[in-house]
Amino acid sequence: MFRFVSALTALSLVATPVLAQKPPKDTGEAQFRALYKEMVETDTSITTGSCTALAGKIEQHMLANGFQQSELTQFSVPEHPKEGGIVAVFPGTSKTLKPMLLLGHIDVVVAKREDWTRDPYTLFEEDGYFYGRGTSDMKALAAIWVDMLERF
Repeated sequence: MFRFVSALTALSLVATPVLAQKPPKDTGEAQFRALYKEMVETDTSITTGSCTALAGKIEQHMLANGFQQSELTQFSVPEHPKEGGIVAVFPGTSKTLKPMLLLGHIDVVVAKREDWTRDPYTLFEEDGYFYGRGTSDMKALAAIWVDMLERF
């Protein structure tokens, strides 16, 4: 019994200073959430939206956060001008490592407001879950990739 109490006491003494520390002032969470919100709230459905418009917003975001114009390429084809996207190249420094490709999509299936409990093109957070078009299929991951590349 004494050893058990001693172990708990030692743990609490070690853990107390860690728990008392203040979290970092800026973790980037607010900036990430703003990016994620913008992605979800940009309609990228085939009939009423534009992936090209969201690609432009992503490009502006990346330019504002350290990317050079030469590292970003927007694309679309004349037959489908709203179905464009963006390619970002983050140059590495190794001469021996192979490049890595992060590939995804930002389009979503059309959603009718009357079929949804909440507005499908508005990001909602409730009980730790996110709701909105694209929250579970690619827009979350696309936002993570953009945020990650900007931090690099």
